[in-house]
Amino acid sequence: MKISVSIAIALSLTVCLTSPGMAMYFPTDSCEYEIKGQILDVETEQPIPFATLLVEGTQKGVAADDQGAFVLDHLCEKEYNLIFSSVGYKTVKHHHDWHHGKIKIYLTPSVSTLESVVVEGEEVVGGLASVSLETMDRADLATKTTQSLASAISDISGVTLISTGTNVQLPVIHGLYGNRILIINNGVKHGFQNWGIDHAPEIDLTSANRIRVLKGAAGVQYGPEGLGGAVVVEGDPLLLSKKLYGNVATGYQSNGQGYHAQGQFGRGYEKFSYHVGAKHIRVGDRHAPNYMLTNSGMNELSANVGLRYHLPGWDFKVYYSYVQQELGLLRSSVAESGPLFIRSLAAEEPLFVREFSYQINEPKQTTTHHLANATVDWYTEVGKLSLLLSQQINHRDEFDVRRNANLPIIDLDLFTTQTLLTWDHTAFHGLEGRIGFQFFYQDNNNNPGTGTTPYIPNYNTYRGSAFVIESLQKNNTTYELGLRVDYEFNSVRGRELNQDLFRNTYDFTNVTGSLGMVHDFSQQLQLRVNVGSAWRAPNMAELYSFGQHRFKTQFGLWRYYADEEGRLRTDRVLTEEDGTSEYERGYKWINELALNKDGNQLTLTAYANLIDNFIFDRPIAVIGTIRGPMPVFIFDQTDALFLGTDLTYTREWNPNWESTLGVSYLWSQNLSKNEPLINQPPINTQAEVAWNMPAFFSLDRSKLTVQGVYTFQQFQAPRTIPPTQLISGEVVVTTDSEIFDFKDAPEGYFLGNVRWEWQRGALGGQLEVRNVFNTAYRDYLNQMRYFADDPGRNFLFSIQYKF
Repeated sequence: MKISVSIAIALSLTVCLTSPGMAMYFPTDSCEYEIKGQILDVETEQPIPFATLLVEGTQKGVAADDQGAFVLDHLCEKEYNLIFSSVGYKTVKHHHDWHHGKIKIYLTPSVSTLESVVVEGEEVVGGLASVSLETMDRADLATKTTQSLASAISDISGVTLISTGTNVQLPVIHGLYGNRILIINNGVKHGFQNWGIDHAPEIDLTSANRIRVLKGAAGVQYGPEGLGGAVVVEGDPLLLSKKLYGNVATGYQSNGQGYHAQGQFGRGYEKFSYHVGAKHIRVGDRHAPNYMLTNSGMNELSANVGLRYHLPGWDFKVYYSYVQQELGLLRSSVAESGPLFIRSLAAEEPLFVREFSYQINEPKQTTTHHLANATVDWYTEVGKLSLLLSQQINHRDEFDVRRNANLPIIDLDLFTTQTLLTWDHTAFHGLEGRIGFQFFYQDNNNNPGTGTTPYIPNYNTYRGSAFVIESLQKNNTTYELGLRVDYEFNSVRGRELNQDLFRNTYDFTNVTGSLGMVHDFSQQLQLRVNVGSAWRAPNMAELYSFGQHRFKTQFGLWRYYADEEGRLRTDRVLTEEDGTSEYERGYKWINELALNKDGNQLTLTAYANLIDNFIFDRPIAVIGTIRGPMPVFIFDQTDALFLGTDLTYTREWNPNWESTLGVSYLWSQNLSKNEPLINQPPINTQAEVAWNMPAFFSLDRSKLTVQGVYTFQQFQAPRTIPPTQLISGEVVVTTDSEIFDFKDAPEGYFLGNVRWEWQRGALGGQLEVRNVFNTAYRDYLNQMRYFADDPGRNFLFSIQYKF
């Protein structure tokens, strides 16, 4: 499968931007540097009028205006220690480089136990301002440290999660998940076995300082696979001139009798800073409202460290993280015989239920993930040059219920190497932007000793990329343009059904682009419009998956074909010459209107996403195996259309009361066959009321939040064919038949959640109740819905000490 596309456009644009005829502007006078920013209250995020800024060791300073904005100009040096102060607030010291651009200073009231915060540089890289963006900062994440990445961001409109039980969860953005959502972890694509619904990114939320969710096509900035968007996880900023900070915390949850402990600390000196963190969490078997979910426990250990060293005009950073997981999968999802399999799908309760235990048995998965990267930033008069080098090692074992259960059925090592060179150039002729070059390499190998034919083959992936992103501001409108070219080469080695070795090589070349606009009608009303394209090569499971995986047997696009009668055949491996698959190509148009006026914040998003050659897995049959009858799924391709809208409305009634309403709706369709797609999120609504309670019992502050979430039944679900009809031959299904599911989409459900947060001095904590009414429900996007309900009521308590 080789597609030749000229890259002359991208190369000529790059040459144009760097040609001598378009020289960059930079200060020619040694005393024409300036610092711009705004000073705000850290608790209310309102401007602090007439706060003062002083350059340490000098008499030079400036007072902010009535909106907290300031400009300190005619500076002769590129770096200064700055002191910010205001009556009634704690003074903060900040080491600032001229190259960081506009900054935001959040001062803390003198009576508060919180610390002041500095936000340096751009919030969004040029070229992404027109993309729908949601941000969760450290304060938002502090209440979600025991959750998965997908669960933590699922409260954002248009974002939900797809899961395999209670432990394995992936983010879903506007109906897309898996390889169509880029996970960027500390500047690099997270390198994990991202080829199944039961493989989640190994990311510890306590290591994150901020998470940004981009809901538009993000392929230009971050690379292939950004058809649905990107989740960008940013670590500690490693600020200089910052006194010792940190926290230790512990907690308990009733459902699963889980407990956790975590700690982190750091410090910034004049030229050096560091940050260290670690966490351990253990949870036993969860329970649904009416029974135990046997073998649903988990055990996780993680650690991370970051270092920064600063020289005039240079920044050096290194980062390392380690995550080790042992995750149980519901025991009832495995049936040892045909009658048991049929009964398990039809039963109201799981057929395999045992007493509570912390022990994690088969089926289960264990993973370890190492991530190390080093970044060098060089600040010059024509902008910032950055070089990022990264290495990741991911080891995965999957164990199933079988005779040799102590041997993994899947045993994989994945090595990921990434190099990224970018130039953020200074403004010239109004243009600001970034030019970058990227190299990406993966080496994936099956380890011997499983006693099975490898589910996916060994492979090597090489990808070279170049991109350019530019923005231009004219009056109240910002225009953005991005262009990227990628070349990818894959080398594959695997086993035929008879264990003969097969080899294959194939490559892709593609160009993606984006065009966007941000228009400010006023200070209160803003419109964002973005049209972007993205592409994605089929992953190895979509092409080569073969055999048993969890509760089903699955075949990739190149591991099956239909005979003359339309029957499924799996006796040979196909290649690109058979013309059975193409790469995905998406075109997403997203519009967002944002209003912020008089305590009202309204965000309305509408989008359309057309994806050519959309790859999805679907049920096809029930076949006999040595374990008994098992459902069979195949990967298929079609042209698909996604249309949807998100609404978020927040009302600040007064300084103590706030409410939020969110609605997400998605319509999707298989255009090739004019039928619904499977595993698409249903309509979701949520309402939340927050009360900043008056001080009592010596508490400095406390906050009560009540949330209600209603998830509708998925009325766009495919038809249902029970396994009995397939086994008996009552219904005959071929590869060309209408799509179906083994079980009806579950009914809609309502969940109530309550959270109380409190703070007294350096000590704080929270008490939370999830699923307050102990509702029995099944989530349509949970693969275990075939066998059991989701978890019931859960009480969570945590306590934290900050220093």
